[in-house]
Amino acid sequence: MKKNLIIGSGPTGIGVALGLENDCLVLESSKNVGGFSTSIEIDGAVFDYGGHSFHTPHPEVRDLVFSSLDMYEQKRDARCLIENQLIPYPFQKSFRHIENPKIVEECSEGLENLANNGKPVNFEEFIESRFGEGISKHFMLPYNRKLWGRDLKRLATDWTSQRVASPEGVKEKFDKEGGERKPLQGNTMVGYPAKGGFGSIWDTLGKKIENIELGTTVTSIDPKKKVVYTAQGKTFEFENLVSSMPINNLLDLIQGAPEILKIKARELDNLSLKLGLIVIDHPVDTDIQRIYSSEGHIAPHKTAVNHNSSDYLRSLPRHGIMMEISEGPEKLLQRKDTERWILDNLLEMKLIKSESEVLKIAIHNAKYAYPVPTHNRNQIVNEIQEWLNEMGIYSIGRFGQWAYINSDEALHRGLVLGRSLAGK
Repeated sequence: MKKNLIIGSGPTGIGVALGLENDCLVLESSKNVGGFSTSIEIDGAVFDYGGHSFHTPHPEVRDLVFSSLDMYEQKRDARCLIENQLIPYPFQKSFRHIENPKIVEECSEGLENLANNGKPVNFEEFIESRFGEGISKHFMLPYNRKLWGRDLKRLATDWTSQRVASPEGVKEKFDKEGGERKPLQGNTMVGYPAKGGFGSIWDTLGKKIENIELGTTVTSIDPKKKVVYTAQGKTFEFENLVSSMPINNLLDLIQGAPEILKIKARELDNLSLKLGLIVIDHPVDTDIQRIYSSEGHIAPHKTAVNHNSSDYLRSLPRHGIMMEISEGPEKLLQRKDTERWILDNLLEMKLIKSESEVLKIAIHNAKYAYPVPTHNRNQIVNEIQEWLNEMGIYSIGRFGQWAYINSDEALHRGLVLGRSLAGK
């Protein structure tokens, strides 16, 4: 029996295992490590789920990654699409690049006439009070409504300092030594594996794990006997159990879990995505890495030109473009012919000149993509974690804590928990 049992070998699970110095056994349902941060290849093109790059405020995490494999760094080149024009990211700092003078004037006047109505109590109020009427109307509100597919009043504001860049005139930068994430800027330096996709980071770190059972799906957990049961017929005993699966799913697997906690867990909200993975039969002729769009006739809110992530990917004969199309209960997509819609958008964004350049379009569904930062999610998660921890069960990670974090933060939290369980 291993004292420490870990469910999931994404960035969080890998971090826990490394923090425990391999005094553990890891169970992973898929055939490879990495979770949602893995990469796949389709007809010679490399894709990352969700479009990833490496940037972290944790020096220790950076040192671990950069010392484990060769990494490539470059300045982030992201754009915002508005009225068929690409301007530098973020919109709120770059709106003066817009050719339409009326939009520029409205955005400028909105910033000059910001109303101080006290502390905003929801995300919609935050946007309006932070950026004014013009920027809110022309990008920030429609973009976030398109992304989240929900009434923005349902979203809290405690995550915005790490994700939402300040407006024009406010100096800020992404801090690599701050310990807390800051919003990405137009000139942020980002990293990526020098060879392969983003998943190469987790493949490399995963090789440091000595005890891992791939293709092993947990079906039930007995917290009193401290036993995990799997679909493959194997059972595993534990003293400490660490899970990075969605915390609501974890509760459903635990025998005797309080029904009241299960009911509360169902209130946790998550955003699902359709991922359009487009194989281009030649290298793309743009250096842009990301395009953000608030317009409803453009299917994705974010488009990642994945092969601009490194010189190695640029050198490949076929390139991949990834489109994130979010799905939400209050979002009505303008079209149902997704593949044709993607082709039309590629042409409009000038990422291709002819649809004959597209070799293949694959649509993948990601149920758990973004945890929705609703007002009550911290309270719900804390209550569930308090009950779990009493039995030596720890839920951690993006959906284990229902926290809007990236892979670097997931890795860091895993390292911290692992060391804590090891008594360090």
